[in-house]
Amino acid sequence: MIPSFSGQWPLLRLSPFCIISVTDHAPRYTADAEAEITRIWAAACLKTPALFNGCVFSADRVTRTEISGHWTEYRAVLAQMKNPALFPHLRLQPLAVIGLLETPEGFVLGRRHPSSLYQGNFWQSPPAGSIERRGDSTDVHLGDQLLAEAEEELGLPTESLSVGQPCLIARHPGTRILDIGIPMRTALSFSAVEARWKQSANQEYDQLALVPRQTVREWLDRPDLLPTSRALLAATCS
Repeated sequence: MIPSFSGQWPLLRLSPFCIISVTDHAPRYTADAEAEITRIWAAACLKTPALFNGCVFSADRVTRTEISGHWTEYRAVLAQMKNPALFPHLRLQPLAVIGLLETPEGFVLGRRHPSSLYQGNFWQSPPAGSIERRGDSTDVHLGDQLLAEAEEELGLPTESLSVGQPCLIARHPGTRILDIGIPMRTALSFSAVEARWKQSANQEYDQLALVPRQTVREWLDRPDLLPTSRALLAATCS
């Protein structure tokens, strides 16, 4: 059976000059919420011992021109993903970047590995990933985050890519994850991208596909293409 999503995710067109601001907000959870976070995290670590409780960015306010939010622990974000009923207590909206990479022959899509913690077997436009705190800086740099994800997920070096401006933000139902969609380009051929992916990328995707512009419409109708990538493809080719 082909997995599918019904309907569209809430979508907002962003100004190309949209900024990300970080506040000092420090959430305090009830004892019951903290206990549920701890329980879910312990169970997830038993299943995937390599899980790392890093800092991820959660949005508190979103407009076309500004997204403000705070840093929080990944274990709280994972708990809300696993149990959406925690949202009224945690109020987390984890921010993620998702690129739409265009090669000279067309766009690149990847199928998420079946063993993925989230959205396994669905197709999306790589690279993609949560906004993570890297190093000592507390600032959010969308382009740097996307380039880091491209190296991890596709094996592509920074110098082979150009990153455009944010164009949209989409909210996942249930988990409240917010995807910021950003177009990307490379002069590498699709075969070169695929070769680098096979040689040095992680296991986020088990397949890559080339989507020439003339076949975009066929992909827009597929039920196993994640809505943020569908919106990016539609916006880029409109």
